Amino acid sequence: MRRLLTLSLLSCAACGTTPTEKGDPGVLIEAAPPSPACGVEGFSSARTLTADDQIPGETAVGTEGDFILQNNVAAYVITRPDAASTYWYYGGAVADAVAMDGCAFAGEDKLDEVGLVLGELELTAFEESVLRGFRADRVRVLSDGSDGTTAVVRATGTDDFHWLVEYELMAESVGGEPRPFGVGYDLDVTVDYILEPDSPVLRIELTVENGGTEDRELVAASLLSFGRTMDLYRYPTSELSVGPLDLGLGIPWLVATDGDDAIAYAVEAGNLAYAGVSGVDIALDANQALTDPISIAPGESQTRTTFLVVGSGDGPTATEPLAAVNPEPVPGQAYTLAPTSGSVTAAGGGGVPGARVALVAQAPGESAGVLDVAYTDDAGSFTLAVPDFGPDWSWSVEVQAPGRARSSGIDLTPGASGLAVELGPAGAVSVDVTDGTGAAAPARIELVPTGDAGEATTLWAMGSGSHPVVPGDYAYTATRGYEHAPVRGVLTVTEDTTTSLSVEMVQVLDTTGWVSIDTHVHSSDSPDSRVAPADVLRHGAAHGLDLVLHTEHEHIVDRSTLPAEIGVDAWIGSITGEEVTASVPEHLTMFPVQPDGTPRGGPVEWYERDLDTLFADMRVRSGGGVNLLNHPSYLGLIEWDRLTAAPTLADPTRLGLAADAALWSWDFDGIEVMNGHNSPFDDGNGRWLDWQSMLNAGHGLVAVGCSDDHGGTKVGFPRTYVPSTTDTPRHVDTAEVVAAFHDGRAQASTGAFARVSVDGVAEVGSLYVPATDRVELAVRVDALPEIDVTHVVVFWNCDTVAQLPATDPTGVVKLDTVVELDALEDGHLTVAAFGAERYPAGLPQFDPTHVPRVLTSPIFIDADGDGVFAAPGGRECSLLLDAPAAVASGR
Repeated sequence: MRRLLTLSLLSCAACGTTPTEKGDPGVLIEAAPPSPACGVEGFSSARTLTADDQIPGETAVGTEGDFILQNNVAAYVITRPDAASTYWYYGGAVADAVAMDGCAFAGEDKLDEVGLVLGELELTAFEESVLRGFRADRVRVLSDGSDGTTAVVRATGTDDFHWLVEYELMAESVGGEPRPFGVGYDLDVTVDYILEPDSPVLRIELTVENGGTEDRELVAASLLSFGRTMDLYRYPTSELSVGPLDLGLGIPWLVATDGDDAIAYAVEAGNLAYAGVSGVDIALDANQALTDPISIAPGESQTRTTFLVVGSGDGPTATEPLAAVNPEPVPGQAYTLAPTSGSVTAAGGGGVPGARVALVAQAPGESAGVLDVAYTDDAGSFTLAVPDFGPDWSWSVEVQAPGRARSSGIDLTPGASGLAVELGPAGAVSVDVTDGTGAAAPARIELVPTGDAGEATTLWAMGSGSHPVVPGDYAYTATRGYEHAPVRGVLTVTEDTTTSLSVEMVQVLDTTGWVSIDTHVHSSDSPDSRVAPADVLRHGAAHGLDLVLHTEHEHIVDRSTLPAEIGVDAWIGSITGEEVTASVPEHLTMFPVQPDGTPRGGPVEWYERDLDTLFADMRVRSGGGVNLLNHPSYLGLIEWDRLTAAPTLADPTRLGLAADAALWSWDFDGIEVMNGHNSPFDDGNGRWLDWQSMLNAGHGLVAVGCSDDHGGTKVGFPRTYVPSTTDTPRHVDTAEVVAAFHDGRAQASTGAFARVSVDGVAEVGSLYVPATDRVELAVRVDALPEIDVTHVVVFWNCDTVAQLPATDPTGVVKLDTVVELDALEDGHLTVAAFGAERYPAGLPQFDPTHVPRVLTSPIFIDADGDGVFAAPGGRECSLLLDAPAAVASGR
């Protein structure tokens, strides 16, 4: 079944690219006439933004010349046609949303944008779908609201490329039938953004007129992402599989809230369905997808409507206004609002402020789920606007507050008042973390309950501080990453008091002369992360990481001063980079780079650019900095030949590139051999063999270890060590880090640290001329006693040439030895250490089979003494990875 898919994109401000110039006929911006003063009851207004307008919130991107719809309860910003301030490629999109209290802002913008995508959806072969973006050529005020009627901003245009989806679908089709670029549909698209007086509901009316010669069938959908503090709630009553999407159906609305602000989304008289894919929330009308498409013959048009609501508090401030505009959000299930109130008190008496009260719904014959969330006020009172779908639905609440045991399964009757919920007593832990010198130190503290009371809790301790913890008995593990000894103990958190916990984090590993960096980390400056940049740094510090490289999707944000601002600069530093999110060729990292004052900091535009052009653009943008090839699934797309170290795909157009595009480039410095904790040696991964094929071809690329963390809990796991003349993060010279990558001086670590040299002279990254045809390789591998190392493997030109059993697998110095190797011809030497046991609590948990504890970048041996490394060329690798019964050395 083929449908024309219409997607609204509600995506994060941290993920923007610049608009395309392809097919741009010239845009038209029409200034709005004067409108009523803000905050006047009975009026809404539409006008152009001026230089004096400033929507509050880090995600707010509206700029002078955009359009604002505003009344006394809400404001929405619509971008002008040539806007480049959002992730969306084109203008005419909702960029900001904020609640109003008269003329004052009642909250912050935590919506990033709403765009439109038009395309054909192939339900049975999703990779054959064609998705194109709505390109607004004209945005104007249709009604300024000055006469007391609705205010309307109208965007009109046509369809153009949606580059991200286009390339993703092309990549999906590789190996099957060639998939060309999507073509235009001759659609005339009108989007009316309508704001009624005194209403926070933005009505979005999408009208598509078929100006072509073929019948079309349309499906409306949305991609949603909210700010870092917003949690998304939805209640599906059934499921549907559509291509790669497993959708939940029968959702009255989607609501995101953090208690301070809320955003809700709904479709008019439809069957709202939801799925989460790659950090993006996808919403669509399942009825349109299957039984009720928007069918338009040539010359015909249809209009479908969605709603966006912003509230100035918890979930009901955004969901309650939907009842007036969408009284039947579930097919056949009209509802009325039943305001329901209650209070949350402590066991000893007194209201509990800031408690989260989740409204749990259960449709007939279905499982239960959270439909909405309210928070108690200072007195402990709450109000929920329960949608009364009839007596067959059942309702309850789940209540939790920091430091108190949660209470769940409390039955609720819609419309009742006086519901009383009593929570147990509160607990808190006052943590004091120091290092071996007595100075304040960070730590990650895992609390695991040992009795009937308590809840598993993670404390991110930055020296001294108090943390809410449910009373009970716990076993705790305090860690500070790979270099500091874990501290274990038991703790009883008593009721209604603060329990003290002091831990000393002693550094065990001596990494003097080296600093650790995670080269691939995301925060809420990216669309697929909700972690505050400050928390990324705090968590990295608690993991013992020295440097965070901020690599946001299409967003360059200078966070260099943030460590000092939040008081962690003694422990961790910040470098600004960018992840160039090229669906094709590949995601790429560059650093260092600084915002250039243009929207989104001036990210590198990637669409329709091949790898050679991208790397060149990145070098220029970073001032000759570092280029890295990320999690390279691209090598599979271009059918990488490890023997020739070259792609075998003959037709670049299969990937949406020009026929003469360069499918490969060597203008980069390293490859993510360790992105997360999967084995790089496994057949389904193979990054080690890919990297070795590049070394065999004569390209001295470093092996990079990184977390690619989006959730904040894995920052620095794995990591990369590079040399530095200082071990103090705030004093690390970024130029030294850049030089280390350029010079090949790095090691990827998932828990161990290595010092490797040849003949006591040549270290990682060196080109060494030996005096004889034998060399002595010195290998020392250290790790915490809790991180075992069973053996070390030495590779020469990707062949295993030595397997060295650890002399003390559970000590600190696992192995410190010298092994002789033949040096009869030029070669590159790399070293990897392996272990067999999982890590203790607080450190990463993964299957350690063939996952290097540490992996060094190469030392190059110039055996013939001609001053250059003569690469061996393509070759099959002879690998022995498992621990030997005894030492097998030499070649």
